Amino acid sequence: MSDILKVENVTLQFGGVKAITDISFNVKEGEICAVIGPNGAGKSSMLNVINGVYLPQIGTVTYDGVERKSINPRDAAIAGMARTFQNIALFQGMTVLENIMTGRNLFMKSTWLEQGLNIGRAREEERVNRLAVEKVIKFLQIESIRKTPVAKLPYGLQKRVELGRALVAEPKILLLDEPMAGMNLEEKADMSCFILEINKEQGITTVMIEHDMGVVMDISDHVVVLDYGKKIGDGSPSEVMANQDVIDAYLGVSH
Repeated sequence: MSDILKVENVTLQFGGVKAITDISFNVKEGEICAVIGPNGAGKSSMLNVINGVYLPQIGTVTYDGVERKSINPRDAAIAGMARTFQNIALFQGMTVLENIMTGRNLFMKSTWLEQGLNIGRAREEERVNRLAVEKVIKFLQIESIRKTPVAKLPYGLQKRVELGRALVAEPKILLLDEPMAGMNLEEKADMSCFILEINKEQGITTVMIEHDMGVVMDISDHVVVLDYGKKIGDGSPSEVMANQDVIDAYLGVSH
């Protein structure tokens, strides 16, 4: 498999504080790569560099064969990157269906006038987008709540809706920031199954930040370990878990 993502010598700092220091790693097309590490290790900052929220002072990101110094999040989305967030970023007053529909905005070519009057291109876009959204709703098994306002849903289901919004963007690569956070064991098992099926059946490469080591060991092909903004491990789950630097970081020995 070829590399769909290459992070090379990336350093990111805010003022005098370095969030990431000289980090490099590759993600192969079609794999699940977990980025792990203690709180404050720089994991979310790394995802923010990959999809263009942050511009690193040093280093480059090569995505789908194109090396770049910077990219904005919308262009990243157009190029096939979809993102979920550590803190759920849904429209709380909108329904599940409406929230997932927003993930199709990239495919809208019609004007506001066409959309308002439901004429011209808008009518066909609405039909195509509805089909895509209903397919994802069925896949995620949330048909029964499709018209429910997101604010009324428990946290685990809101996470599933956010995943749905990312999926309808038809990504080549999914960036998932703590997809299991706040979930009970049953919800984690369901989310793990969805991520595996998205990866294995749909062929979507996945980079995820995750704290649950059981989940990481079960579903990841590749693990990158960060600690205080530096990479201390990179390899298969078994290789990383046998790495003494990783063991020290998680047990607090190195600090």
